Amino acid sequence: MEAAAGRIDLWCTFLGEVEAALLPRYRALLCAPELERMERFHFAPDRHRDLVARALVRTVLSRYAPLPPSQWRFSADASGRPRIVNPPAGLELDFNLSHSAEMVVLAVSDRAVGVDVEHIARDSDIDRLDRCFSATERAGLLALAPPGRRRRFFELWTLKESYLKARGVGLRLPLDAFAFGFPGERGLRLSFAPPIEDCPRRWRLRQFTPRPDYLVSVCGERSERPGPISVYELVPLAWQRVLEVDFLRSSDEGPPPGHGP
Repeated sequence: MEAAAGRIDLWCTFLGEVEAALLPRYRALLCAPELERMERFHFAPDRHRDLVARALVRTVLSRYAPLPPSQWRFSADASGRPRIVNPPAGLELDFNLSHSAEMVVLAVSDRAVGVDVEHIARDSDIDRLDRCFSATERAGLLALAPPGRRRRFFELWTLKESYLKARGVGLRLPLDAFAFGFPGERGLRLSFAPPIEDCPRRWRLRQFTPRPDYLVSVCGERSERPGPISVYELVPLAWQRVLEVDFLRSSDEGPPPGHGP
């Protein structure tokens, strides 16, 4: 596959669909430090998720470069985000990983990209909004009836996470200094307030539900001619298929982005 011209590929794996016979093959792909870190998880489901996620990253990255899955090397940057240590010559590739409950999703692009998935069937805490959302986001959220408020909470949270991960800054940016609006039926609008210095037009945003109980947001840096955003479902080393999704919201729809949350 080719990662070029601002294309974003999203690779989704559901843990319950991974057969036990594949797990030894996944372990064979990991380096010794990765295996050691995996074994530090106390609970078996956490070890299983970590193993599948690492196998997903390695096997998918090898679709974009002539490097075997076992040969990729990674290190964490200042924000704790994994980066490729040994990219093949000429490879411009960024990736980001997220997981929630039974789902793992990997975003790959030739430009900065961030992705977040949430299992929206779980309970959400909307009582501590001061540290999570801007004043306009809080007002819009609290104006909704409880069912819609809960859904909006996850919409906002996944969008914020995807933007922070695309920027590669973790939680070092104030969460109330950037905000998301929802113009029209499918629009997304990103805006900033000091101290954040950024431009809304720099980013492409999408939101979709790969399955009814999951919500995914992706944020990717724009190129001059943005490429497609494609979604795939797969089990590493077993099978894959194109996942036809309806993007619920997009920053390319609705009025142009404004400024100030």
